[in-house]
Amino acid sequence: MMEKLDALASRLANQQTLQGLRRGLLYLMPLILIGSFILALTNLPIPIYQSFLEHTLGDGWRDISLSIYHGTLQILSMTALITVSYALAGKENLVISGEVNPIVIVITTFASYITFSNDSKLIPNAAEAGTACISGALIISVLACKMFCFFYNCRDRIRPSNLIDYQGSSRIRSSFRAVIPSLLTILFFSVARHWFDVIQIMLQRIIHEAWFSEYNYFSALMIILLTHVLWFLGIHGGNFMNNTMSGAGTEVSENAISAIFTKEFFDIYVYLGGAGVTLGLLVALLLAGERGGERRLARISILPGIFNINEIIIFGLPILFNPYYLIPFLMSPVILGITSWIAVYIGWIPPATHAVEWTTPIFLSGYLGSGSMAGVVLQAANLILAVLIYMPFVRLQARQHHRSRMTAFRNLASEVQYIQAGQQRSFLNRHDETGYLARALAAEIRDGLLHHAPSFHLEYQPKVNYKGEVMGAEALLRWMHPVYGTVSPLVILSLCDEAHLTHQLGQWIIHQACCDWKYWHDQGYEQVSLSMNLSPQQLKEDDSLVEVVESCIRRFEVDPHCIELELTENATIDLSEATLNKLKQIKEMGLSISIDDFGAGHSSLLYLCDLYANVVKLDASLIRTITSDRYRRQIVKSLISLCSQLKVKLIVEGVETQEQMELLHEFGCEYYQGYYFSRSLDSDSFMEYLQQHGWVRDREDTQAGRLTSS
Repeated sequence: MMEKLDALASRLANQQTLQGLRRGLLYLMPLILIGSFILALTNLPIPIYQSFLEHTLGDGWRDISLSIYHGTLQILSMTALITVSYALAGKENLVISGEVNPIVIVITTFASYITFSNDSKLIPNAAEAGTACISGALIISVLACKMFCFFYNCRDRIRPSNLIDYQGSSRIRSSFRAVIPSLLTILFFSVARHWFDVIQIMLQRIIHEAWFSEYNYFSALMIILLTHVLWFLGIHGGNFMNNTMSGAGTEVSENAISAIFTKEFFDIYVYLGGAGVTLGLLVALLLAGERGGERRLARISILPGIFNINEIIIFGLPILFNPYYLIPFLMSPVILGITSWIAVYIGWIPPATHAVEWTTPIFLSGYLGSGSMAGVVLQAANLILAVLIYMPFVRLQARQHHRSRMTAFRNLASEVQYIQAGQQRSFLNRHDETGYLARALAAEIRDGLLHHAPSFHLEYQPKVNYKGEVMGAEALLRWMHPVYGTVSPLVILSLCDEAHLTHQLGQWIIHQACCDWKYWHDQGYEQVSLSMNLSPQQLKEDDSLVEVVESCIRRFEVDPHCIELELTENATIDLSEATLNKLKQIKEMGLSISIDDFGAGHSSLLYLCDLYANVVKLDASLIRTITSDRYRRQIVKSLISLCSQLKVKLIVEGVETQEQMELLHEFGCEYYQGYYFSRSLDSDSFMEYLQQHGWVRDREDTQAGRLTSS
């Protein structure tokens, strides 16, 4: 049953319009947080606290806090109108293609809302601009956006050609093209206002005559249910139901039912934390919510939630239009209404007869409203029951979030491959799920490098000779993310390039690799060579590169002739005078320069001459089918012969079978690297590999390197 519910909710949650609604509401989080905390602090029902503020801050402190409240929560429907319409417009093909600016749709939506409100004032009053009317803002945002795009796509049939086909500036032409769609959209809401008033009166009359002509147990539960159905759809349920009952002249009979189901009863025993028993949801999120965003939001929302201020969780999580929370949001208050009525009806709990402020926190309100500790016990039991109701749905929501993140992660990793093929793409400036994930990962990398505690690490893949003896290792960047698992180094490097973190990452790699080399040296492996990748971007832009390399060599007492810097060829290497000068200084220190991935990407034989390279690493793509592809065999054989004639050491990457190794050895290759010998290993495992397979220092190559550097 839960699996079917999860599948249905997941399909609804991924619906484009619902995603746009939730994203638009999330843009409001700063205003919601500010307004909620100000409201909670202003209405804290503690006389000593109120007296302290008056004596400390003066009589005007409440006016200041109320002005902040009016500028945040009291304009929430207006701000939601803007943010939601902007989020929805960003998903439309007209906007994605650049044909229509999203601001045009936003201002059309705003004009439609003002038209629909039928108010002569430029800005609606607080009753129309606050949370009570957010439903209208959300509905108009969706309808206006869809209608504008529909009318725009139909403009060929309805446009006056002399107006729309203006041949001047492209911006002016685009503005003229939006005239007719905007006009028809605004006109629709102007006409719709009249029919809305008629339908609202009819609906209130039908609801009253069907359920509330006599106030009884059934009608009381229907009040709770309908109130929360309306809330879930973005309509202020309390206001609507109050208008329905009072506007239709409901007479409440004096009986046992009406004596129990009072306003105080609902406020104290049912609406714990506000509509939907959201205090139960907050506790469930703290207990079972996913780490990070939801738990952080729950911790922030606890203080206002205790005072029954739940705008943060309603609009920030958000609960509105969230299919995972529909059932518990409706079910929790109904079940709590039933259990509380039973407890009061059989005499276990005194009736809630004392009025309390709606911001009075839980337990205190139970004691003050009932005049007994039994009211506190009932509140505690109801809170536990609400938590149990919300808990499985919180887990379902967490699973759906995890699936969404993993999909975004796979999309990010896949798109990075296109960048490696030469396409230029930006991730950090995107506003889809992939963009949010890219920014989150970039922030993790930045924080880790800033605090010298990155979550990634280095592993080392052995380089061996034909006998299997180790002659060195290549340092490889690895990131085992707690949520996404293994993160490709290509993803890390792409994000660092875009976030301008390449220098910091490269410096960290050099520092960590030298530190590990020092550890091996102290364990007796003093002449093992170590290579590390150097990004072309860092080589070009990092003016402190030479000083960083020299500092690490001096600090860790590293033999420079054991260190090799690999320049990868998946991007064009800058051959400016400044870059070549850096390489020359590095070479003069005694380090080797290696061309990595030779034979792929932006390969150039001129690199052997221009980059002071004395090591070449043949790319694995040339080796993969060498045993079956005679053309690749001939290319590899020629490259091995060329390097031998130039006295450049050649290492073949990607060796995975003995057949490949034997064929390469026959061609004259001496050094190998690949899964046939070993995968990448952590520092300690690499030392164990050295102990098992032995190690050898390439003395001739080292001596040649010294002669070259001198």
